Amino acid sequence: MRINAIIVDDHQLFAQGLVSLLEKVDDPKIEILHISKDGSDINKWFSKRKVHIVFLDLNLGAVNGLDLIQPIKAQSPGVRIMILSGYSDEKFVKTAFLNGADGYVLKGSPLEGLRIGIQSVMQNNTFMGKGVQVTARNIERKERSRFAHRRNRQMDSYSMLSDLTKREHQILTLITQAFSNKEIARKLFISDQTVSVHRKNIMRKLGVSNTVSLVKAAQSLSI
Repeated sequence: MRINAIIVDDHQLFAQGLVSLLEKVDDPKIEILHISKDGSDINKWFSKRKVHIVFLDLNLGAVNGLDLIQPIKAQSPGVRIMILSGYSDEKFVKTAFLNGADGYVLKGSPLEGLRIGIQSVMQNNTFMGKGVQVTARNIERKERSRFAHRRNRQMDSYSMLSDLTKREHQILTLITQAFSNKEIARKLFISDQTVSVHRKNIMRKLGVSNTVSLVKAAQSLSI
């Protein structure tokens, strides 16, 4: 299986070096689709191509990489996020995982460690590279429980989102923006009746029975 990846890092030399390193990896084979300096231009790639993993730095100049994790997951629920950072501080590690990161590897780690990490997160596991494990052990039991609860809740949310078709996702987004069925129909060049059918299907998939509950559910899913 070929893995499609995006790198988000504001240091061009590091990003290019990472590309060169990943080209040496055969299992899994990785194709870098795009390099972004701050993550502002990556959303279009989720609709263009199937993106399997995002390699994300935390220090992106004016942008905090920790703040990108949840929006990326909301945009593409199935994508895996591997943090590549020079920060090993407990607070960064905890926040990254609590926000929904799947793996955390320190910059400067051996290529083999990163390769194993990629394999692990692609198998839906959580991975902490060498040097991060010691920090992670210091996470209090309460925090670990909170992390597990939040992750389970996120996975439930991502599962519900993944059940929606592309058209249903478009319509749900417009519903949250307070557009009526007629307005949505005009925007998407479809009939009012088609919008109504999609709305009913969306409500069924999200387990709600009215528009107010539908909007609340959408907001909780970061739509």
